[in-house]
Order: sequence, then C-alpha cells, then structure tokens
Amino acid sequence: MTLGPLARLELACHDLQRQREFYARILQLPVLGPGPGLSFAMGPVTLVLRPRGDVLFPAAAAGPCEPGTLIALTVEDAELDRWHRRMLTLRVAVLDAPGPAGAPPRMMRVADPEGNVIELFVPA
Repeated sequence: MTLGPLARLELACHDLQRQREFYARILQLPVLGPGPGLSFAMGPVTLVLRPRGDVLFPAAAAGPCEPGTLIALTVEDAELDRWHRRMLTLRVAVLDAPGPAGAPPRMMRVADPEGNVIELFVPA
C-alpha cells in the first residue's frame, strides 16, 4: 500500500478574516473558489482555513495552548532575503531570520496571526 502526495492541508482558525489577510495579502497565495472553508492554492496542495468550532475542529476547551502547525514551503535562494524584508516591512513576527547567503540551511520562519509557523526554505 502506498499513499499519494499531499493534496490538502486544513487549519482550524479562530479568526478567519485575520488568517485570510495573512495568507492572501502577506504570503500572496491565490484564493480558490467556494469549498468547505477558505481555500488557497499552494502549488499542488490546497490550504483550507476552517472555523474552529465546526464539525471537524470543535471549539477548544479552556486550558493549555492549542497545538499549532508548521507549514514548510520552498523558495529560490535569491528570493529568501526579499521575503525576509517583506515580513519585516509588514511587521510579521519573524521567529528565525535567514542566515548569510550560502550558509546552509537557508530558511526563515514566521508566525501567522494564530501562531502557526510558516517556514520558507531553500532546498539543498
């Protein structure tokens, strides 16, 4: 038995409008047509933002922090520093800044408004 490639990733969200703003305006992901939530194209993978409290993602009980998700996306080496400047300009929380050019691993991590981590990295 084998599994096919990842086709869809769904994130539970408290504030769909803030998340939409981040993924559409900040990350510049194309918004897809109607579906089970707010959908974005990420290459061959569809990112779906769903409201927390729906049938798939029940509302969280009071207590410890909810788990987050890390989404890793590849970028060209020449683009990584541009993405870093964009995040700083738009006041996005940069968790890990890219190291010097040519020093592996070349990556940057930022947080979306709900604490999910987006990693942009240069493949080896």
